[in-house]
Amino acid sequence: MITDDMLHRLAFDNSLQANIITVVSSGKIIAANSAACKLLGYTKKELLTKNRATIFDINEDNFKKMLRQRTATAHSKAFVKAIKKSGRNIPCEIKSAVFMDSDDQEKAITTITDMSQNNQKQKNIDAKKEKVVAHNIDLARSKQKNIDTKKEKIVAENIVLALAKSDARLAESDEWIRYIAKTSYDVMWDWDIAAGEIYVGNSIEDLFGYKLQDNTVSFKEFTLCLLPEEKDVVEKKIIKALASRNKSWDGSFMLKRRDGSIASTVSRASIVRDGNGKAHHMIGVIHDLSRLKELEEKLEHEVATNLKQFIEYKERFNLIFNSSSDILYDIDLATNQIILSDAYEKEFGYKITDNMTQVEDWANHIHTDDKEAVIQDYFRMLATTDTEWKYGYRFLRADHSMADVLSSAIILRNANGKAYRMIGSMKDVSKQRVLEEKLEDEIRLKEKRIAEATEEAKETERSDIGKELHDNVNQLLSASRLYLDIARRGGKNTEMYLNRSSEYTLTAIEAIRKLSKGLTTDVIKNLGLCEAIENLARDTMETSPIKIFCTLKSFKENSVKDKFKLNVFRMVQEQLNNILKHSKATRMIISLSQSKKSIILTISDNGIGFDTGKHYKGIGLSNIRSRTSAFNGVADFVSQPGQGCILTIIFHITDQICF
Repeated sequence: MITDDMLHRLAFDNSLQANIITVVSSGKIIAANSAACKLLGYTKKELLTKNRATIFDINEDNFKKMLRQRTATAHSKAFVKAIKKSGRNIPCEIKSAVFMDSDDQEKAITTITDMSQNNQKQKNIDAKKEKVVAHNIDLARSKQKNIDTKKEKIVAENIVLALAKSDARLAESDEWIRYIAKTSYDVMWDWDIAAGEIYVGNSIEDLFGYKLQDNTVSFKEFTLCLLPEEKDVVEKKIIKALASRNKSWDGSFMLKRRDGSIASTVSRASIVRDGNGKAHHMIGVIHDLSRLKELEEKLEHEVATNLKQFIEYKERFNLIFNSSSDILYDIDLATNQIILSDAYEKEFGYKITDNMTQVEDWANHIHTDDKEAVIQDYFRMLATTDTEWKYGYRFLRADHSMADVLSSAIILRNANGKAYRMIGSMKDVSKQRVLEEKLEDEIRLKEKRIAEATEEAKETERSDIGKELHDNVNQLLSASRLYLDIARRGGKNTEMYLNRSSEYTLTAIEAIRKLSKGLTTDVIKNLGLCEAIENLARDTMETSPIKIFCTLKSFKENSVKDKFKLNVFRMVQEQLNNILKHSKATRMIISLSQSKKSIILTISDNGIGFDTGKHYKGIGLSNIRSRTSAFNGVADFVSQPGQGCILTIIFHITDQICF
């Protein structure tokens, strides 16, 4: 039993129109009829492994518009380019509609009409129809008239028999013609001359808007559809053809549609005559040229639009192509011609006409020691399926100097994998290497300066320690010894001298303790950076008339390495020492904060400030900057005379700083 699905499938497979079915989401082709395979040049097995990106230029504006329209309305049509298996583009009109299958999956059926041979195709169709009609008429007559052509004498009985058979065959022929008329897109017609009635195919309603009862119209009614100025001319031509011995007739005329519009038509017919040569039927077809002209006009408009877009694209491409500092190139592998951007002459000094030369000319400028290896790898790449190529070599400039270049390219290949085009760039890395060398020299110089500053800071620290021991501790111990020597002599004040000696000794011990506390790193490991800063602030306030406020809560102590914390602590000590020595400040704020990306240390005071544009003796500020640079930070001093000072240090979080 034949089901509706089977009928639909047979209609799809046997359609003369190219049709494919795709999955909307992926574009995969899941069904294709023979006409689609023939048009695109694939076998059905090959085509079912492809998707819409293989057979259409999906980046074409018209194709994108078609998809958007189809998404919005579930159906659309457009003029686009189809891509054959050979790689050749053909202009086509496509119509696409979306439907939902039994599995609730969106699919699309797309009809493809080849517009490249539209005129020739129409002529072939007309000729084939005329040939089919004439052939069938001749076939009917030959079967109807079973006459022995080898006999010269024809008896009357055979003539009567032949005519009887002719009538039967003609009836069968009429039925066949009516079947064709119902299924043809052109208007098929059969005029019974004696009865004056014309049987017309169903397509007359589609093309001209007329809906006829029993598909029949009188010849007189037909002539009323002709333009008045053409009516008599057409009628005379038909009467003249019928009166002659001609077996065919053709003519062109304007035909009024039901809506009042005018269609340009061409009509061709075969004239069926009896044994005496009298015409009794005309069987033919009316073809509406208006639709063809409309399609041609659309195609011309599409071609003009695409040409304009292509010219604009080419102008933009040339602008981009020639504005790049790299040397861009485009190689046609079929002709071995290479197009080079303007940067080629600018960088290497070679002048070429219209930016075009042969690949051999370009290859001749490769350094002789590199040329063979470059060419070998070039041809190796072409022989593979690679789509990218990169190679470094030396290139001779026009002034005979040498450039180190890096060439990178993408390779375009056809459906068979053969490379046909190569687009890429040549980058002169010589300048880059010079800049890299300069940068390395600057980095080495900076590191040297940091090392010198660090060593200078160490020397200064040693000097300060020596001064502290000499000027303070040494004096305290000397005074203690003096009182101790006096006490040894005895006398009534011995107890007082011993107490004085003990006081000086304790003071010296406290001084050494403070000095040691300023040098040791154990305080960071044992207490942490925040508590060390708070202790430093508290000890300072006990001995100096300054108020110090600390804001340290947002600093994440456990996420930061001890080496970095010690460096921050030293910078706080350094700036605190600068403030106490020079600023005459009564108020100071220490802020340490941390975010996902950075750590910020801010130290501000309300002292006398200074001019940041002047150079000051001493290494206090230099030490802070060198310690900042050691962890790739940035230190900024904001100060003016009489307006205090704000030091802001920013460290971007790296593996050097955090765990």
